[in-house]
Amino acid sequence: MSTLTRTGLLGRLTALITAGLLAMTVCVAFTSPASADDLNATSDDTLAEIEGAPWPEYGLGDADVDIAAAKLLLIHHGYDPHMDADRPIDFDAKMEASVNAYQVAGDLAETGRLDAETWLLLREQTFGEFGPGTSGPVVEAVQRLLNAKFAHHLATDGVYGPATEAAVRDAQEHFGIGVDGITGSYTFRALITYQDYDR
Repeated sequence: MSTLTRTGLLGRLTALITAGLLAMTVCVAFTSPASADDLNATSDDTLAEIEGAPWPEYGLGDADVDIAAAKLLLIHHGYDPHMDADRPIDFDAKMEASVNAYQVAGDLAETGRLDAETWLLLREQTFGEFGPGTSGPVVEAVQRLLNAKFAHHLATDGVYGPATEAAVRDAQEHFGIGVDGITGSYTFRALITYQDYDR
C-alpha cells in the first residue's frame, strides 16, 4: 500500500473517530440532568433505603396491583399473560406460565413466582426512563401503581401526560426521591416495594 493511500485512510479514520467523539459529547451535553430518578437530588440514605426494601413475592392465587404491573411489564417484553381487564390483579395459571417463560429466557430459576430475582430482571430490562411523551404498557403499569398506592385517579391509558407526571412527582416527594416527574429504576422499585397503603 502506498504512503499516499495509507495517509488517506488514516485521515478518514481520524475524521470518523473525531465525528464519533463529537456526537457522543453532544449526546452527553443534552442528556437530561434529571436522568435516572434525578440521583443528584436524592440522598445516599434514601437510595440505600429504596434498594434495601424487600421485593414483594407473589404466586399462583395471589391478587395485587403489583401483579397487574408485572403483567404489563411482561407484555412490554413480549410475554403474554393474557391480562383480563376485569381481573388484572390476579396471579392465574396464564401469569404463572408467562413468568416461567420469562425466567427461562433470563437464565433465572424457573419458580413461576414473582420473586426478588424476577423483579430485579424486570427492572433492569425495563428502566431506563419513562416520562412525558412516552406511552405503552409500562406507563400503564406506573399509572395503576399510582392509582392503587397513592389514590390518584389517572386514566390507565398508557399515555404519560401531565396528570401522570404530576402523580409521579407526588410519589417521588413521598419517597424522598429527587422530584423530576420521570419514572426511572428507583421510582419503579419504590412504587413496587411500597406496601404501607390502604388496600
